[in-house]
Amino acid sequence: MSVSTAYAYIIDSDPGMALSLRHLFGAICDVGAEIFQDPASAVAASDGARPPVVILGRVADREDHIAALKSAGFPFVMVIDRRDSAQEAERALLAGADDVIGFPFSLRLLALRLRARVGLLDSPEGLEILQDSENWDDGAYIASRAGLTSAEAQVAHILISHAGEIVSRDELSYAIDHRPWDYGDRKFDVHVAKIRKKLTAVFGEHITVNTVRSAGYTLTIDEMGMQRLMR
Repeated sequence: MSVSTAYAYIIDSDPGMALSLRHLFGAICDVGAEIFQDPASAVAASDGARPPVVILGRVADREDHIAALKSAGFPFVMVIDRRDSAQEAERALLAGADDVIGFPFSLRLLALRLRARVGLLDSPEGLEILQDSENWDDGAYIASRAGLTSAEAQVAHILISHAGEIVSRDELSYAIDHRPWDYGDRKFDVHVAKIRKKLTAVFGEHITVNTVRSAGYTLTIDEMGMQRLMR
């Protein structure tokens, strides 16, 4: 995917936050997102094509960068206020930010705010995604720690949302590709094998993915794994 086709630019020097936000857009909302460490790189990469959303996190001289992004034609800039203070939010809005969200926040809250402000997930299918919200933040943490690719994170998100249950290949195909699974297509087998290897490397036996013959896959999180997620 080229940068110009991204739905969102994530500008944040904190890699953990940036990866969690990319998980929200890519794995959950199924739209493109690109990560930048500073606003200047985002402006240079856009090449005149402005994405609908910019999420501006931890950067130096934030107010100056907000003004520069708005002057450059970015239509919607949301600022993450890590101090969660009225004064910081006021300064960001005075500089031209379109919205401010205080940290910490849930990924679902951010998605709901973006739905109200710019129409993200504003469809019947999007409403179904918003209602399936139990493990969004757990999924982002797991994907970030394990270094899952966007495609792997999409599969993992569905498995995590149905932890302890069997998820069929057909269910994965409808959720990700919006069509029935083609018998013999091993795409999900390949993704699951890579997910299993990466999760084992990071979480050991505490988060496991198993293939259930002729049925699908199941992801299990044991008590120790749950404690790590409740960090």
